[in-house]
Amino acid sequence: MEGSYIPTVHISLPEGVYEELKRVATSMGIQITDLIKMYIRLGLQDSLMSGHRVMDSDSFREISNRLVYIEGKLALLDETLRETLRKLQEVEERVRELESPIPPTVLKRTGGKLK
Repeated sequence: MEGSYIPTVHISLPEGVYEELKRVATSMGIQITDLIKMYIRLGLQDSLMSGHRVMDSDSFREISNRLVYIEGKLALLDETLRETLRKLQEVEERVRELESPIPPTVLKRTGGKLK
């Protein structure tokens, strides 16, 4: 029974990483778990051969393109977050105005009646 046990690893991934893995796996026609296994194997091979491996220009170009993509996504997320925070501040100010009691000076001007 030595070969029947397969250890299982559970990981948590940010949604963006999961979506990217899903996209790549779909384009390759494989499951996400198989893609992750492949990346792990490649990473282990690279770590064993790290002193002997020279990055070729295609690998460098691919990593460079991915870095540009990641930087672009990060800039987009940063801008989205800033805009969301700005809108949240506006909503908070409006809620404070709505929740604040009506100043007595407003009631005096309207004769005690709200219009």
